[in-house]
Amino acid sequence: MARILTRDDVARLLSVAACIEAVEQAQRALSAGEAIMPVRLPLRLPAHAVHLSMPAALPGLGALGLKAVTAFPGNPAIGEPQIQGVVVLNDITTGRVLAVMDAAHLTGVRTAAASALATRELALPDASVVALLGAGVQAATHLEAIAAVRPIVEARVAARSLASAERFVREHADRAPGVRLVAVETVEEAVSGAHVVCAVSSTVEPIVRREWIAPGAHLNAVGAHTPTTRELDSALVRDARVVGDSRDAVLAEKGDCLIPLGEGAFGPGHVSDEIGDVLLGRVPGRTSPEQITAYMSCGLAVQDVAAARLVHELAVAGGVGVEVAL
Repeated sequence: MARILTRDDVARLLSVAACIEAVEQAQRALSAGEAIMPVRLPLRLPAHAVHLSMPAALPGLGALGLKAVTAFPGNPAIGEPQIQGVVVLNDITTGRVLAVMDAAHLTGVRTAAASALATRELALPDASVVALLGAGVQAATHLEAIAAVRPIVEARVAARSLASAERFVREHADRAPGVRLVAVETVEEAVSGAHVVCAVSSTVEPIVRREWIAPGAHLNAVGAHTPTTRELDSALVRDARVVGDSRDAVLAEKGDCLIPLGEGAFGPGHVSDEIGDVLLGRVPGRTSPEQITAYMSCGLAVQDVAAARLVHELAVAGGVGVEVAL
């Protein structure tokens, strides 16, 4: 029997705090060489849409699975979610299908949890102002996740239009208690003086410029996920300490790094560390209060499988979902 879990089921079961812990376990295992994960297989479609196949195994956690997900940047304009798909969780000893669950909410939470983990390790301890570049699902989950790891008091929201940013503020005013949400007109206004910047947009060209970023800022580059799209300009990535979720993935598909690399702004060695290396104590996190740090988020199958394993455990314990014979 396999357990079927809907989007509402996953949303009820998966908290940001628990997901941060699951993602940390996955990142530690990956950088320690204890995970099995190929670079994801992208099927690129017109208008920057993509279908992704993402398998992974975490033997130490007893987790095995596959996420099949689509990202269609134009969907929000027609009232459809940008991210849609499923995660199939298997028994690691027999391969039996344990669960099939919606991937949209899981992806939103695990991505924000990964950014929060990087922020916890790299941002200034007293970081209190966050810039959210985007007004979709990822902006909402990042607001909650970053507030869970730093004493955030203000979140500035910049979107494609001021109206979109204002709508986000209205809809998510209570998502992070104690945080003042402010809609602003421009990216420059959002990031100037911000301690943490979460770039979670669907842009294909850089929207964050080096001259706008203050010393000591930490950036989470999340929204761009193809070799030809990016959110940060070349000078900013060149001047930052770059830490990725997976070095192999960053150098295979992250346009924020690949484009300036192709321009000769730096060499492959500039992308030297994974967040798992920091967690394992192999390399330091931030090395000075003035250092700019940039976390390159590709989104990894190990993160999905670890989160899905957690969701399945909670579902079984709570009797959530429907069991079917496939």
